[in-house]
Amino acid sequence: METFFNEHGTVTIYKNDLYIINEFKHNNYWDINVLLSLREYINPQKDILEIGAHCGTSTIIYAKFLSDKNKVYAFEPQYNLYKLLKHNIIQNCLQNKVDICNKALFCFNGHCNMNNIDLDGGGGDVLKRYNEENDLPCNFGGICLGKDGEAVSSITIDDNLNYDNVGFIHCDAQGAENFIFSKAIKFVEKNRPVIFFENNAKYCNYLFENVCNAYPQYKTDSEFDIVQYCMNKLKYSKYIPNFGGGIDDLLLP
Repeated sequence: METFFNEHGTVTIYKNDLYIINEFKHNNYWDINVLLSLREYINPQKDILEIGAHCGTSTIIYAKFLSDKNKVYAFEPQYNLYKLLKHNIIQNCLQNKVDICNKALFCFNGHCNMNNIDLDGGGGDVLKRYNEENDLPCNFGGICLGKDGEAVSSITIDDNLNYDNVGFIHCDAQGAENFIFSKAIKFVEKNRPVIFFENNAKYCNYLFENVCNAYPQYKTDSEFDIVQYCMNKLKYSKYIPNFGGGIDDLLLP
């Protein structure tokens, strides 16, 4: 692992974590321009739900946007990244601002698997890249749900999250977004948060297809459209595709 000291925070990363580590090696902070642009849409008096927190680069920034009484609830299913997330939260002294959970938010309560192959970063065996092949690159943040990889616990938002003051959701779930939001409609209706998410129709469609193939029994959940739900059902005020010129979309209540 390697630790980087940046004006925005201190971050420890796996040395072979493809893409993200190159930003820090060039004295940049991962996705910082987009994160700072999001600040105007984040109410500091409300909590944040982060789905797919990776090692905490976004978590650290979001926590600094909030008042002392509010929190980021960060979920990361991969145990190795969860441990790294915990380490980064501690070394940035944010233990009182961030609650972390080592579970996958998905469309059912039970157990599922991460994918065993790094589809978004070169095709390596994920568990080997964490361990004996740690000299070879892997996009650890790009590992989708699938089969034959790490076994993880899964829960749904509507059945398990009782937060009633969430003003912002960041969902970076590598193709599982539709599945997740299909079981979050009560939560979204209650909190009416700003939602920042990867849109499967435009990005990482092959990851989405991988999740669909691994969990074909949840086809209905895979077809859920959070944009249509928020804009038509909940009458959200605005939909901003490719926010900040990036790959994520923004929904505003």
